[in-house]
Amino acid sequence: MERNYLDKKILRVDLSSKKVRTQSVPRDWFEKYIGGIGFGVKILSDEVGPSVDPLSPKNKLIFSIGPLTGTLAPMFAQTCVVTKSPLTNGALNTYAGGFFGAEMSRTDYSAIVIEGAAEKPCYVKVSDEEVEIRDAGALWGMSTIHAQEAIRKDIDKGAQIACIGPAGEKLVRFSSIIAGRRAFGRGGAGAVMGSKKLKAVVIKGGDRGAKESEEFMKAVEEARKILNEALATPWHLIRLFHQYGTGAGLPMLNEKGMLSTRNHREGVFEGADNISPEYFGKNLFVKNVACFACPVACGRFAVVKSGPYAGTETEGPEYETMYALGSNCGVSSAEAIARADQLCDEYGIDTLSTGVTVSFAMECYERGIINKQDTGGLELKFGDHLAMVKLVEMIAKREGIGDPLAEGTRRAAEKLGKGSNAFAMQVKGMEFAAWMPEAMKGIACTFATSNRGACHKRAIIGDEFSGKVDPLAYEGKGKLTKEIQDKVNAIFTLVGCRFSEFVYPLGVFPKLLNAATGMNFSDGEFLKVGERIWNMERIFSGFSRRDDLLPERCYTHPIPSGPLAGQLVDREKFERMLDEYYEARGWSKEGKPTEAKLKELGI
Repeated sequence: MERNYLDKKILRVDLSSKKVRTQSVPRDWFEKYIGGIGFGVKILSDEVGPSVDPLSPKNKLIFSIGPLTGTLAPMFAQTCVVTKSPLTNGALNTYAGGFFGAEMSRTDYSAIVIEGAAEKPCYVKVSDEEVEIRDAGALWGMSTIHAQEAIRKDIDKGAQIACIGPAGEKLVRFSSIIAGRRAFGRGGAGAVMGSKKLKAVVIKGGDRGAKESEEFMKAVEEARKILNEALATPWHLIRLFHQYGTGAGLPMLNEKGMLSTRNHREGVFEGADNISPEYFGKNLFVKNVACFACPVACGRFAVVKSGPYAGTETEGPEYETMYALGSNCGVSSAEAIARADQLCDEYGIDTLSTGVTVSFAMECYERGIINKQDTGGLELKFGDHLAMVKLVEMIAKREGIGDPLAEGTRRAAEKLGKGSNAFAMQVKGMEFAAWMPEAMKGIACTFATSNRGACHKRAIIGDEFSGKVDPLAYEGKGKLTKEIQDKVNAIFTLVGCRFSEFVYPLGVFPKLLNAATGMNFSDGEFLKVGERIWNMERIFSGFSRRDDLLPERCYTHPIPSGPLAGQLVDREKFERMLDEYYEARGWSKEGKPTEAKLKELGI
């Protein structure tokens, strides 16, 4: 096994020809793209054309790690998947924690590129000794949990597996890839795997190889000190994540009138106490769950012990899931949310897009756009937890009304018509994450301009939520959004946890990178890599100002009650914020990267 990151290779597996080959990583890639999202976007940009159907054999699926993956540096346990999204038709990068990346770091490969499509179900096994394409006929149709159990019986209990469930096999456009119980959730990477008849990618690495250098371990200790101080600080977000999980902020969001409720119509949920982290902790929590080499342990293994959902076991739910399947559907049953979360993981569908799609369907039902005949007798009323759980399963199986909904809210609204596009809460085809543009104007800019769609991963949420910057101000948010997008993209080349940006000063990232690789990145050069990748994604996706829009509801439907009653997105101020954003990026007024900017970035 090659322990030195700079000497690792790219593995290519062609499912059509059943051929496997390796290639060296061009040396200039390390300086221009580093790894992780960088390698993925570079390969996608070079090899997948703009007219390629995301569900065709010509699309590619890229698993990648970074130079800190599998090391003792805390908060760098994630793996990156890059592909063309069947939900947005744009570049997709999606991440999962756990142990898959650490195991991949113990192989000779920094990226695995899946090409073509198999004639029949298969899975790919990668080890130090060989790379195999194996038959998966017996696994097709299995849940993600059962498929992983079956594969481990055949291979090794220590193998790490990323697989799809029935939703990915049925090409649900927001189906996910599940590794352990962690999800590459957003954007439909599971459907891309399904289109290739690929059930799983299985990794069995070798030994860890040479020990880290003294210089690297010194940088690791400095990072650990910063992280441990955060964990010991009362009310620090990272400490709260350790104590309560990522849902720690839900009660405060509700108090501030920022908790998206009933398909984003309201900002206060009357049932918030019943889906709070305190309720989950008291009634469902079993133990903390950590990713590789991470002391935060923000994962929460939960079990429902009684009631109609007794026997439910899930790792979570995360905050975004509490919102999507909870308040946004008007559901105040923590047990139902846990059950729906389990179903999403087992079938392999994104909890965020699923919950927002369910809430969209509930509003369509409320407005008479669909009826009981359309739903097969299901009464899709806000607050009905039984209906919510049932519809999750119908979407995953593409049964009845679940079939058109499995296409995502944008395509479902196009089919249903009757003005439903105004409350299909999506941007570029991807459903909203758990934040309200009406309540946080930086989120308005973030959702509108994100290369992934309505994505929260690269947003100034912390600054707006804490009041460090005025959440209701427009001015300055375009520049701030550009800066956080570049910074987080740079962190994702490593492949760092999103929460690492909440803890570490900027200088920690290039210091760890340089100590691990012998490279010599300055803070500015590190950020420039993130900016380069952001521009490459934008070019690949072909997005422009006409795509940087919010749903009509955000502009015309004021928050009706609570501390932020009357707030909406002012269209004129929003357009000026976009102008500021494009100017900060060095783009044209139409939101397109200029020749001068591309030359500056070496694209």
